[in-house]
Amino acid sequence: MIRKQLPTTPVGPHGIEVSSLGLGCMGLAGTWNPSEFTPEHQKRGILALEAAVEEGITFFDHADIYGRTLSESVFGHFVASNRTLRDQLFIATKAGILFADEQGPQRYNLSADYLFTSVTNALHRLQLEQIDLFQLHRPDPYTHPRETAQALNQLVREERVRYVGVSNYFPSQVTALRAYLDVPLITTQPSISLWDLDALHNGVLDQCTELDIRPLAYSPLGHGVLANFANLDQHAADPRTATLRQTLLELGETYDATPAQLSLAWLMHHPARIIPLLGSNRPENIREGVKACHIQLTRDDWYKLWVAARGIPLP
Repeated sequence: MIRKQLPTTPVGPHGIEVSSLGLGCMGLAGTWNPSEFTPEHQKRGILALEAAVEEGITFFDHADIYGRTLSESVFGHFVASNRTLRDQLFIATKAGILFADEQGPQRYNLSADYLFTSVTNALHRLQLEQIDLFQLHRPDPYTHPRETAQALNQLVREERVRYVGVSNYFPSQVTALRAYLDVPLITTQPSISLWDLDALHNGVLDQCTELDIRPLAYSPLGHGVLANFANLDQHAADPRTATLRQTLLELGETYDATPAQLSLAWLMHHPARIIPLLGSNRPENIREGVKACHIQLTRDDWYKLWVAARGIPLP
C-alpha cells in the first residue's frame, strides 16, 4: 500500500528510520463523543489512514484520550486489515490525562498501576502486540518520577513497549525522569510552529540536540492558523500577522508551496530534526502536507520565516 517514499528521520538508539512527517491522529475518529460515532466515521478515518500510508507516512501518533479512545480503535481496525504493513509502521500513543468526571476535575496520572493498565488497554484497541513508542502525555506532579520511570522500565523489559517518550515536558522534568530510567528517552512532544515559538526559547530543543531526543511537533500549523488565512484575520492585533502572511506568500511563489507546506518545512529544517505531526483526517490535507518533505529551504529563507514569526527583529 506504501506507494511513495518520503524522506526519513532516525529515532531511537537503533536509528529506526521513520517518515520525516508524521500523522497526528487526534481527529481520526471524527468525533469526541462515542455516542455519535457511526460506521461512516470509521470509514472516513480508514480512508485518511490509507491516504497517509499511500503517500509514504510511516509515523502515527495517538493518545488514549483522542476521540475518547475511538481514534486508537479506528487505527486498530486498519492494522487488523493490513497486517503486512505492520513492520513498516511506527505506532506511538500516549496516556496520563483523565478528563473531568464524577471522580474529580481533569487531572493527570502517571502512577505505575495506571500506566500498566493504560498500555494493556491501548494494545487491545490498537490490535498490537507491542507499542513502538509509549509517551507520557503530561507531567503528573503528584507521582514521583521514580515510580513513573520504574513502570516504563518494566514495560520495555516485558516488550509491551519498544521505546518511551514524553509530551509537554520542560527540560527540568525530562532531567528528573531520566535520572531513574534504565531505558533511553527517545522523543519529546511539545507544541512547535511558526505561531508558537516557545520550544525554541525555553530549552526544549536545546536539550533535544544535546541528548539526541527527537522532537515531535504537535500543532505544527498553529492550530490551523498557518493553514488558513481566514484564521489569521482573528489575530489582526498581533503584530506578527501581516509580516508572517506576507513572508509566507512571497516565499510560496519562490518554492511553489502553500503556507502550510512552508510552515512544515521550516520545522523539518531545524537541526534537532523535528518531526511535525500533521493533524488531519482529510486525505486532501494529508496529500498536500507531505509535499513539505521535499522543500529545501535555504538558510536565509529559514531565517526570514523565523524573524517574521517573531514579529520583531533579531537582537
